[in-house]
Amino acid sequence: MVALIGMATRYSEIVLGMKYREKNEEGEWVGGPQYYIRKALGWKVVATLFAVFLMLEIIPSVMVQSNSIATQLQGAFNWPVQATGIGVLLVIGVIIIGGIKRIANVTDKLVPFMVLAYLTLALIVIIANADQLGTVFSLIFTHAFTPISATGGFAGAAIAQAIRWGIARGLYSNEAGLGTGPIAHAPAQTDHPSKQAFWGVFSVFIDTIVICTVSGILVLITGAWTKVESANASSMITVAFSDFYGTTFGGIFVAIFLLFFVITTIGILIFFGEKQAEFLSGLTAAKSMRIVYLVAIYIGAIGGLQFVWQFLDLMLAFVVIFNVIPMLFLSKEVKAITDDYVYRLYKKNGGEPSVTLFTDKE
Repeated sequence: MVALIGMATRYSEIVLGMKYREKNEEGEWVGGPQYYIRKALGWKVVATLFAVFLMLEIIPSVMVQSNSIATQLQGAFNWPVQATGIGVLLVIGVIIIGGIKRIANVTDKLVPFMVLAYLTLALIVIIANADQLGTVFSLIFTHAFTPISATGGFAGAAIAQAIRWGIARGLYSNEAGLGTGPIAHAPAQTDHPSKQAFWGVFSVFIDTIVICTVSGILVLITGAWTKVESANASSMITVAFSDFYGTTFGGIFVAIFLLFFVITTIGILIFFGEKQAEFLSGLTAAKSMRIVYLVAIYIGAIGGLQFVWQFLDLMLAFVVIFNVIPMLFLSKEVKAITDDYVYRLYKKNGGEPSVTLFTDKE
């Protein structure tokens, strides 16, 4: 159910994002909720609030990502968290200087390989314990509406969190409703908003259906969910792999896996934050925000996150509110664009559009 809602939401926001995107001072396509809220509805204050809250939300998001890899590498290799913080900061600094093209090049190369590696190793564990599948599905259906059901989901989400940016283009995946999808897809070259939006739907399917399902079955079939406190649910994958492949290989694989995906995730998160600053104050402000986010990487690696999580939850709530409500007002426009795509695809095979597809042309 969550996946279906997420697919519909992601599709709608990318359709709107592609229609109302525009060229910035450097001739690059930029888009997102802040643009369709302002241009389609004329709600300038709401557009500004969305940009402000998303820009601020990126700070704790970056800190959480940095902390997760610092903690994992400390456990797997006994690396000091300070060293991890500095290392990730330097790598991200080099990546983001190259802009969206360099971020995309990095993710295009890393993400497919790491996703396949993760799914392969996870499926080997599941197949080796295939005799337990009956019990696993019994647990899933028995506890689907109880607090226990959250356990596998959290574990799956921990892995899916790191894969968001990779699978749309390889771009970004499931944060449906947060408005990050249309920001990520805005630079894409396409002749119809719906065509690009279906890539967003595909990313939600891979992220929520495939990755989270495999991860959930993995932690259930190995019993990892009974060995880890719910507060540390993200470590269930490590426990599951360590039980099957051995502590050394399991811990090292998960650490390397997270290292690659944390780097790509932080890179695209900073890209999202920069685009909000650019919308608010121009390119100079956007580049200045890089410094704030780079500092957040180091602080997140060495610090505690209790307050950070609370702040992150608050910012996410505001971001969703300021995106989803405008989307509801624009639902008829999404339907009109979708109807046009379906009609041209199946009836006229590329005929003239019946609605305005883009507000800005090449």
